[in-house]
Amino acid sequence: MTDALRHFDRICRGIPIANPDKAELISSVAAEFAPYLAHIGNAGDAENLSASDLAHIFTHAPHLLLLARRFADDIGTILRGDSARIIDMAHDRFRHDMRNIKDDAQAMQSIRQFRGRVSFAAALGDIVGQTPMDAQFTWLSDAAIYAVRETAHFLMRQAAERGLAKPPQDNLEGCGWIIFAVGKLGAEELNYSSDIDLIILHDPDANPLKDPSKAQSFYVAQTRALVKLLSAATVDGIGWRVDLRLRPDPGATAVSIQIAAALGYYESIARTWERAAFIRARPIAGDMVAGQNFLGEIQPFIWRRSLDYTVMDDMRTMLRRPADSAAWTGFNLKTGHGGIRTIEFFTHVLQLVFGGREPEIRQHRTADALHMLAKKEWITATQADRLVALYSLLRRAEHRLQMIADQQTHSLPRDDESLNNFARFMGHEDTNSLCDGLTAILAEVNDMTAHDLLDDILSAGLNDASNPNDNPNDNPKGDTKGNDTKTIDIFLEDQDQLINWLGSIGFERPNDVADALSGWIAGRIPATRGERSRMLLGRLMPELLRQLAKGTQPDNAFAALAYFIEGLPASVQIFSLLDYNRHLARLLCDIIVLSPRLTQILKRNPMLFELLLYKEFFDPLPDAQSIADHMRTIITGMDVENALDNIKRHTRELRFRAELQAISLSSDRSALERSLSAIAEATTQIVLELARADMERRHGKIPGLCGIIALGRLGIAQLTATSDLDILFVYDAPDAAKSDASRSLDAASYYIRLTQTFISWMTTQSAEGALYEVDFRLRPEGSAGAIATPLDRLSHYIDTDIWLWEKLALTKARFVAGDKALSAPAMKIICDAINQAHDHDAVMSSIANMQKRMEAGRKDASKWQLRLQAGGLGDLDLLIQGLRLIYGNHFTDSGQAPADILASLAASGLIDNNDAQMLADAHMVMSNAQHALRLSIQSAQTVNDDLPPALGQFLSSWLDTPDIHQLTIKLDEMRASVRAIMTRL
Repeated sequence: MTDALRHFDRICRGIPIANPDKAELISSVAAEFAPYLAHIGNAGDAENLSASDLAHIFTHAPHLLLLARRFADDIGTILRGDSARIIDMAHDRFRHDMRNIKDDAQAMQSIRQFRGRVSFAAALGDIVGQTPMDAQFTWLSDAAIYAVRETAHFLMRQAAERGLAKPPQDNLEGCGWIIFAVGKLGAEELNYSSDIDLIILHDPDANPLKDPSKAQSFYVAQTRALVKLLSAATVDGIGWRVDLRLRPDPGATAVSIQIAAALGYYESIARTWERAAFIRARPIAGDMVAGQNFLGEIQPFIWRRSLDYTVMDDMRTMLRRPADSAAWTGFNLKTGHGGIRTIEFFTHVLQLVFGGREPEIRQHRTADALHMLAKKEWITATQADRLVALYSLLRRAEHRLQMIADQQTHSLPRDDESLNNFARFMGHEDTNSLCDGLTAILAEVNDMTAHDLLDDILSAGLNDASNPNDNPNDNPKGDTKGNDTKTIDIFLEDQDQLINWLGSIGFERPNDVADALSGWIAGRIPATRGERSRMLLGRLMPELLRQLAKGTQPDNAFAALAYFIEGLPASVQIFSLLDYNRHLARLLCDIIVLSPRLTQILKRNPMLFELLLYKEFFDPLPDAQSIADHMRTIITGMDVENALDNIKRHTRELRFRAELQAISLSSDRSALERSLSAIAEATTQIVLELARADMERRHGKIPGLCGIIALGRLGIAQLTATSDLDILFVYDAPDAAKSDASRSLDAASYYIRLTQTFISWMTTQSAEGALYEVDFRLRPEGSAGAIATPLDRLSHYIDTDIWLWEKLALTKARFVAGDKALSAPAMKIICDAINQAHDHDAVMSSIANMQKRMEAGRKDASKWQLRLQAGGLGDLDLLIQGLRLIYGNHFTDSGQAPADILASLAASGLIDNNDAQMLADAHMVMSNAQHALRLSIQSAQTVNDDLPPALGQFLSSWLDTPDIHQLTIKLDEMRASVRAIMTRL
């Protein structure tokens, strides 16, 4: 094989170059190994390789010289490019020996011979360019796994021979002992001289022990024996160094841990680095089925459904280290800037953040993970391809370092002479050639690991600490994190300085604010009981406080922030998310100050904030049908409980998205109404479908049709953020209809139970909250009537018993869910009743009676309770719907919006154009104001006439008026105009 065809590259240029100081040794070694080349003859695979070349290799690496003397007969086969055959023979020989030997000494010798033979074949194949890195990874990893597996089998056989357990099965199934590989071994990317990281568990109940009560001591002893057999130094060297420190709480736990205890740990207090370790975890020995089951149980710990930002801070801490030296001597290829760990952490962070929602990303091998991240478009295809190639180059150099003396090192030699020798070992003429290649590789790694989410982390890993000053003008990038370091120190160390700083930025009660902050940092609230939470909050608070201080009432704003933070659960997720997305932190301050209602929602569901990271967050929301189709997709195959929880989560996310678009002035009132109504309509459709499926499961199918007619704001598709749903449930079934299951029901009972189920599922609180409040009081006979109305009863009631005020409600009717075949007949009954002329005086008299009832609630009402004010939204809505009823013969359907009703009446000459325009303008302005208030507060009953400044400013912006005073004047004038028109009409 010529150099052009061998696996050489810019890091390993070719066959090692001789060390000129070792000429005599080279000559001796060349003579020693020349006979092993003689039988190769002129084989093309080795035509350019001489005994001197072998001597150059072995004199650079004393460890390889030792192995070459031990396995000299393999040299010819390796040089012919058949290392794989050597490794296969080593596996076969090892299995045969381990299944037949009887004592520990023989086992240890067999383990060390096996490792040595595989290592030599992999190393020599690499150095002469016969073997690519992926093959080396596989050979080295498979050998370690095979050794652990056969050693575990040997130990279980010994236990059986001593009468402690039943004889093991060939694959160790049911042995009660589970051995996981993590780290490089779990990823099948083992280093040449790597430790093997293992986590070992046992089952105290399901095991083959004669005395299960001794399971703990038995498996601990087995684990210690395993480590000894693999790791102890003997005349044959060592096998594999075993590291058990990645197990749960290694300082306090035994080397083998009960499965239940491990589960409890991972589900409660495990840290992010332990989650990262389990990305590459695989059961490799013992009971493999039990191992896979365990991994299945801890998937929620490893892969969280929400985008996970706690991982980012932990990765920053893990990466933090002293800055790299300017010299190459001693440079760490693993942890150095742009080194192996940079690529691995880049990959693992993205996997942890996004793997919860995208299972395909959960790959344990680095190359596979990078390619899948590219496929999912979290990185580019170029990034994936280049990082895989760069990773291979750096790992090859790392392997070559370890081949010299079989040491687990990642650092270049620490003196110039040794570094120069290593360069020659890599096929370079001198140190400059090697270091120029490494410079280019590390620079490209840094370029290829650039990512919006990770730039802060990877840069933070460069130094243990920074030395910022507090002058933001000295920071042209506008990065507040560095400048806040001293402020954070103040939070933690100096109360007096904190008080002075708070006063200097505008707080009027800095002592009170400082006391609250000190309590948080001391862990006196659930959200800051963890050290990591306190650290994150300390880092966030300077910017949050500066943001609050920009307002007119920073102390009141801080009180709102305190209300939010003190109500959070003991979780760091929200703090981590905000820390790595500072624009969201500023937006949170705005929301907390502006909207107590949204603040309450975020307190219960803080990770809603992560939705803003998706680029489509501020896009218009889909229509009702698209939302319903998506809901059907996400609940496919789920039981009812899980389906409802998923619907609740999705509905909550969509409503938050619609409301935040509005509160950030990214959408207007009509878009908000349309979105909220579409979400409610889709939810109504899907919950009704689920309820029907449940009824059919319990009581069978029944001949007939059913559906839901929306009234009120849902009927005209103008929901506010706090609207409930006015609903009428109708059905049409034959008189004698019965369901076809053993627990058969007649039609009335069937549809009443269906309606009860629907109401329960819409309104009942669960861990995911409730969906909507629903109001069925507008059904025939109101609360005295059946909650499910037969179509013929609806028709008879409308023909004979309906009140005029009920007809006013029916003008907003719209069929929104259920059997489409029922829509036309049901809506025809309603439209026939309302789309006819009604007596003017009778309608106005009914409206006047309703106004009198409204007046009873006006006595103590704030002027911002717009529905209750004389001439306000309540009066205006009654007037418009009354006109709609009076001139009903000019309409053909129902559910028209107020503006459309007024435009139609004006176009037909039925009301004055000026009156119509005035009423439409008043309705628009008051509706805008009501929407803004509902976005901010749950009810206008909770505010005084004098609005908080932030809410007043928001109202002014929402309604495009100069200030709240001008808006108040405008609303007063409009209410007076509405009263005047009502009097005239």
